[in-house]
Order: sequence, then C-alpha cells, then structure tokens
Amino acid sequence: MSIKNQSKNSNSLNIKQSTYDLIPKIKELAKTMSQKEVQEKLRINKKTLKKIKDTENIKFRTSYLPFGKTKKSIPYSERYTAEEKSEMYRRRKANETELDRIDKRERDIKYYNNLKMDKKRHAKKVLRDRKSAINRWQNLSNEDWELKKYRDRKYQANQSKKRKKFN
Repeated sequence: MSIKNQSKNSNSLNIKQSTYDLIPKIKELAKTMSQKEVQEKLRINKKTLKKIKDTENIKFRTSYLPFGKTKKSIPYSERYTAEEKSEMYRRRKANETELDRIDKRERDIKYYNNLKMDKKRHAKKVLRDRKSAINRWQNLSNEDWELKKYRDRKYQANQSKKRKKFN
C-alpha cells in the first residue's frame, strides 16, 4: 500500500485531526443543542459536521425554530429529556440537607399566610362595599323608596333574561 492509501484508511472522514478531537465534545453538545447551534458554537463547517454526524450516528436535538432563524438559548421544556429532568431532581434531592427542607417549609408557610391575608382583605372589602350600599338606602323618603323598588324590579327582570340566555 502506498502512503496515500494508508492515510485515507486512518482518516476515513477526510477531515483535519483537530476536528477528530472535537467528536466527543460534539456528542456531548448534541444532547442539548441543535445541529446548527453546535456548528455555530464550535465553528465547524456545515459539511464536516454532517459527515461526522452520519459516520458517528449522532442525534442532535431537533430544532424548535423555523429554518434559517437562530436563538441564543433553548427553552427549558426542550433543553432536557424527561429522564434527564428526573435524574437532576434525584441528584438535587440527594444533596438536600435538613436545613434546606426547613427553609423551604418556612417559605411555603409565609407564602400561604400572605395568600390567606389577601383573601381576608378581599372579603372585608366586599363586606364594606355591601354595607355602604345598604346604608345608602336607609332613611329614604317615600319618593326615593319607590325609585328603589322600581330599580330593583328592573334589575330582577334583567337577571331572569340573562338566565334564560344561558339555559
């Protein structure tokens, strides 16, 4: 065999040796990036990356953008697979200390107490508004009382019309 044939056997992709050194990195990035993003990050020629992809059987993350557009970061939902997310959760839970759990519990209690207070404030405001509406109709003259009854009848008639529409 000649020297030319020997070099072709060792370099089946016909690419530079420095690019061969990037193959493990490409495989690692392929898990979380699309082919285009890997190409831009490692500054590899498109055809070279395609050759590597085909020979090494690398599966890139499918692109979530229309053809020709690029985006800086991947949305969280597409960044990791379900298995990767569950593994990260298990790791985080394994490293979690008792103090972390206590802090989380305290944060949750504070959050739900604030929610409860907001709910109480809202109920008090509604009650206050109702009281002022009731007080408005006290000590009415006869004419005002007739006006109130007329308005109430009109309001009740509109309510029954609305109910008929929905049913």
